[in-house]
Amino acid sequence: MQSGTMYITTSWDDGHLLDLPLAAELAARGLPGTFYVSPSCQEIPQQQRLTPTALRQLAETGEIGGHTLTHPRIPDISLDEARREIVEGKDALEEELGHAVTTFCYPYGAYGKEHPALVRSAGFTMARTVERFCTRRPDKLWEMGTTTHAYRHLTDGIEICRRTRSLRHAAGMWHNWDRLGRQLLAETRSKGGVFHLWGHSWEVDANDDWTRLRRILDEMADQDAVFVTNGQLAKALHPAV
Repeated sequence: MQSGTMYITTSWDDGHLLDLPLAAELAARGLPGTFYVSPSCQEIPQQQRLTPTALRQLAETGEIGGHTLTHPRIPDISLDEARREIVEGKDALEEELGHAVTTFCYPYGAYGKEHPALVRSAGFTMARTVERFCTRRPDKLWEMGTTTHAYRHLTDGIEICRRTRSLRHAAGMWHNWDRLGRQLLAETRSKGGVFHLWGHSWEVDANDDWTRLRRILDEMADQDAVFVTNGQLAKALHPAV
């Protein structure tokens, strides 16, 4: 990755049918997306999960990544169960898609020190966490952070205040995640690095946040940047992996 270059990537978790309209929003702007799919996700009713046909449709414009089979918190289960969840989730996706699935995301962002090795041994080339406010080049491919979440976090106040001396500006970013995202986008643009927006399509819909999402996607698409999927980002950072 060249010094000063800005890379932009997005990723979306779980495997909800609403991933399809979200993917259309990305495609309309030329933005790549990585969709982490849990084929039997326990958090999503079966009728709302991606069907095999919908999964293949999603794969036509986006990258599909692993997210375990049923979406458990893997620190809460045994290592053998965690290995099975990781491997069987990958196998189910690859069987349906007919090609390798090489990117992974920890459900809920929860993992222990022993889990990155499980992910790597399953054949994944990178793994994404839910750590936020990351704009620098990541050096841990199986613990890759993100920049901002398409969701309002009440706990972001301290981090937001570090980024502005204006209480009014800080309040605006605290109340509106898209404003915070645009601030972080500007910070990444000024120094180079990685801007990584992530979220859940069902969460965007539940919070009526499609307008906010479109605003930040429009600004992202207007950047002088290299637009990549999560997998392409990993290859750009570590070509030998």
